Amino acid sequence: MKINLLYKNIAILGFKKEWNSTLRFLQKNWIKDWNITILDQNKDLKVENFNWKIITWNNYLKNLDQYDYIFKSPWISIYTNNLEYLKNKILTQAKIFFEYYDKKIIWITQTKWKSTTATLVYNLLKNSWYNVKLVWNIWNPVLDEIDLEKDEYDFVVYELSSYMLDDLDNYKSYISIFWNIFPDHIDWHKNFENYFNAKKNILKNSENILVWLDLYPKIKKDLLNRNFLTFGESWAYYSHIWKDYYINNEKILSLNPKIPWNHNLINIAWILWVCDIVWIDKLIFIRTINEFEWLNHRLKNLWEFNQITFIDDAISTTPESTIEAIKTYDQNISTIFLWWTNRWYNFEILALEIEKQGIDNIVLFPDSWKEILKYLKKGNYNILETSSMSDWVKFALKHTKKGKICLLSTASPSYSLWENFEEKWDLFYKEILSQYKDFK
Repeated sequence: MKINLLYKNIAILGFKKEWNSTLRFLQKNWIKDWNITILDQNKDLKVENFNWKIITWNNYLKNLDQYDYIFKSPWISIYTNNLEYLKNKILTQAKIFFEYYDKKIIWITQTKWKSTTATLVYNLLKNSWYNVKLVWNIWNPVLDEIDLEKDEYDFVVYELSSYMLDDLDNYKSYISIFWNIFPDHIDWHKNFENYFNAKKNILKNSENILVWLDLYPKIKKDLLNRNFLTFGESWAYYSHIWKDYYINNEKILSLNPKIPWNHNLINIAWILWVCDIVWIDKLIFIRTINEFEWLNHRLKNLWEFNQITFIDDAISTTPESTIEAIKTYDQNISTIFLWWTNRWYNFEILALEIEKQGIDNIVLFPDSWKEILKYLKKGNYNILETSSMSDWVKFALKHTKKGKICLLSTASPSYSLWENFEEKWDLFYKEILSQYKDFK
């Protein structure tokens, strides 16, 4: 092991799903239970296959400097918990992965649409007969996905959140793609500068760098003396004008994707660059893009009930991603569900887009109306303020215009009512099925 953990005093801080995986990893690598302490806020925490020290409740963040290493859950912020002084001791699964794994890794980060981007790259490489592995940032932990002693892939496509990138400033990648960035997760990073710096770690030691042309002015100092190219709309090295794609202003090909939304068309521009780096035939690229369909909860799962189309965009949890969703269905949205969470988001541009698109039915959730309503200055809106999913769906079925869209795209996380966007979506769908029977 490059990081020597044997005979060290080790803490596992924050025992969620990933840290069951961490415990298994430590035990597999001959770390004895008596060298491990589990720290978690949950006072009723029970841990299978571990019979040593567990510290919970009010004391779980005390005396952290006594440990040689601290495996930290990505959900625990070093900034808001005043743990920055321990940064040299803190380990994450992502950090361990990069310490051990020395094959070709493709890093992908952006504020939104990371999963779509990562999946497109994975499909492209898989269709080119490469042995490739896709690792998500929020699903199974990387140390469960990849056996560091046995697995060898041609490429690992790794979707990285800002939480994971925060301390990955000394690790190499084969390809790094840096697309959109706008304020998000400020409640974790404490300020936008920390968030931006975490994202920029993706650029530091990469062999091949591609950046969004619109982002370049903000990061050009970080790219001094580096080889990089740009992608985006016109004037980028890899660019597109609607469905036509260009390399260095020369038209190369045209596409007919099943999801021809502008943010997805920008995505495709940089995937064309991956083709050039890895020497993939353009015919494989065209087939991959044209066959790609929606991921779950990203403008997918379309159902029509009572002549109303319900669209699932439950994973859109920033104003910017919801704005793109609204633009996708130009002038066809009648009802939208919105939420406000205190993450320093700016809802002013979202309100202007709602006004521009003529959306007249708006559901606002607890406390959200206090922040969102002050931006909805114009328009004759029909507004429901509720924390009830049942009332939410009943309102949509009653007021959404026939032949129009009801959009679940909340523009902010909704953890105060639901554990995650999957739970929010599941309840939403069940309510539609249940209430639609009464509207037939």
